[in-house]
Amino acid sequence: MDQTFELVRERGFAGLRIRLIAERVGVTEGALYRHFPSKDAILLALVDRIEGKLLEPIRKIASRPDPSPRDKLEQILRHHLRTLIETRSLPLLLISEASFSDHDELRERTRQLMSSYLGTLETLAGELEDRGMLTPKEVALLLLGLPAAVALSHRLLPDEKLAARLVGTVAHEYIRLLLPG
Repeated sequence: MDQTFELVRERGFAGLRIRLIAERVGVTEGALYRHFPSKDAILLALVDRIEGKLLEPIRKIASRPDPSPRDKLEQILRHHLRTLIETRSLPLLLISEASFSDHDELRERTRQLMSSYLGTLETLAGELEDRGMLTPKEVALLLLGLPAAVALSHRLLPDEKLAARLVGTVAHEYIRLLLPG
């Protein structure tokens, strides 16, 4: 799956070929098909991999009895930013590519992933004592906005100094500005 992630990062979904994956892994196409019956199955496995890397830790953070909802949201934001930096923004690329895919199951699976992520953020935002004039849904979308902007910037205009600050100072200030209470 790591090699498939790299190929998608380099070529996008449209450029992903079973032959290329097999070459990267050092197996035959037939051997690859014994593990994945189709290219679509590989793409669905990629979405599952994103869920494991991104959502599973977020669910754990959200389910802790403490800290406060605000601190949980900051921890989630930091985790999301760290994941984007470590994977060179691959989750955003995969979600973007899947949203334009003709593959209904892939689009639906990606929709479920995003819905689950936003739902977690929205639930925590609903527990905040002070979120100003923002609804929980608006807070969730704004919290998704920084990682999306970072992913785009990281892919198109890499800046290692900024990347190092994102998970710490920038994430903290973003939460402080968005949720001053």
